[in-house]
Amino acid sequence: MKPNAAFLYCVFTSLLFILFSLPLGAQNTITSAIAPDDPVIPNGYRIAAYLDCGAQMQSPGEAGPYVKMITGETFAFPGISGPIGDCAWDEKQVEAELTGLDPKKEYVLGVTWWDADKTGRCQSVKFGIGEPIVWTPVLPATQACAFNAGESTWARLQLPLTGGYAGKKQLRVAFVHETGPNAVVNELWLLEKTESVERKRVLIVTGDDYPGHVWRETCPPLAGILREDARLEIAITESPAILGSPLLTHYDAVVLHFKNYAERLPLSKEILSGLEQYVNSGHGMAMVHFGCGAFQELPDFVKIAGRIWNPSKRGHDPYGAFDVRITEPNHPITKDMKPFTTQDELYTCLDGATPIRVLCEATSKVDQQSYPMAFVVDNPRGRIFHCLLGHDVKAFSAPGVHELYRRAAAWAAGLK
Repeated sequence: MKPNAAFLYCVFTSLLFILFSLPLGAQNTITSAIAPDDPVIPNGYRIAAYLDCGAQMQSPGEAGPYVKMITGETFAFPGISGPIGDCAWDEKQVEAELTGLDPKKEYVLGVTWWDADKTGRCQSVKFGIGEPIVWTPVLPATQACAFNAGESTWARLQLPLTGGYAGKKQLRVAFVHETGPNAVVNELWLLEKTESVERKRVLIVTGDDYPGHVWRETCPPLAGILREDARLEIAITESPAILGSPLLTHYDAVVLHFKNYAERLPLSKEILSGLEQYVNSGHGMAMVHFGCGAFQELPDFVKIAGRIWNPSKRGHDPYGAFDVRITEPNHPITKDMKPFTTQDELYTCLDGATPIRVLCEATSKVDQQSYPMAFVVDNPRGRIFHCLLGHDVKAFSAPGVHELYRRAAAWAAGLK
């Protein structure tokens, strides 16, 4: 007997109702398992151990480092499949242990977490060593997610085993519940340095932005540009909270590629003060595009950034082509650089009185005034570069922009 049209219609509409009632991401398999060539992995490193925290209790393999869950129950987010569809969770803290570490090698612990059901999880991280275990905070409290195109998404963080954690054969790591129902961790991936080449370490920090700035698309080409300088080791962390970590000193320079929104990803004064201490201790910083709008809730940021976004000013010219002039031909970043044309947003919204040295500028087609496109901040203790270019992938492909960021990263990291 053939089903009648009314029956088929009811079945069809019921399926649609179920499909669109599922949480965000439920319509597709969410695959975040870290791949060996993923741009977040620093060049010169390999994945030494991987653990899907919801599906495994210990990383597979017969030799080498291991990652093992100590506490944490398995939980699967409804409607989401793939490595970040499940997790280990605990009402107090999820603990894991790293064993089999070679004291002569360098390691970085990678973490994937996601508040996938949007219940307001906020958590911190601490490392533990010794017997009995002595715990030390290594990441301040932050939301267990990132935001891309305005939507909650998973965040991948990198925590280098540096300082007092280097050279240890084993290490405990705890993901500590701060707010929300519990603490969660989806994936753990241990990275091992395989190359003996010494490079300056640069960390791209991202994880939030205006919905029109899709950092998941622009971060990989930006990392690729910086890796063209063989003297640089480039990594990516998708959480600005790393700026408040004592582990940040592992890196010679940071690249800020985010604009946080306090209502969804608030950054504490501890995080800004960590960045300030980092720069003032002789490290470098480079800022990308709408990074000028970060830390809007913390007015002292202008002292570090030199200029910041003023929402009361006109934002930028319409997206399109414009010429960029080199105004400082003797600075190491722009020495011998030629004027160039790019397709981008010409920002006209900067404000601040911190002393800066303009490296290049462009003239607005709207008001015919000249505006800085890149500058360095007059800071005798650190190296700070700020560039307004880089709205999208196409903007990064312009040869002049490409060269400007590559040179700036090397300069910020202390290279000439």
